[in-house]
Amino acid sequence: MKRANLIIISLLFFKSILFAQNKEVSNLLEKVNQAPSTNERKELIEELKEKLAAENKKAQEEADAIIKAKEKMPIKIYKEKAPLK
Repeated sequence: MKRANLIIISLLFFKSILFAQNKEVSNLLEKVNQAPSTNERKELIEELKEKLAAENKKAQEEADAIIKAKEKMPIKIYKEKAPLK
């Protein structure tokens, strides 16, 4: 049980360090690391999961919007022909 909690905490820690720029998530992670009881840690980990899922959903929506915008861009660069004299 302790090993599973340690793995979950370390995965969430590395994931939040690499991908989360949100201070709220970072503060919550600190609370998880400093929690005295396992029940409190479990509750904080669940809350952290929800926050990370929301951040991931937001990032995915932004990525989808970028992909849609890129699809609308022309494939070939438009070159204006010089007028004939």
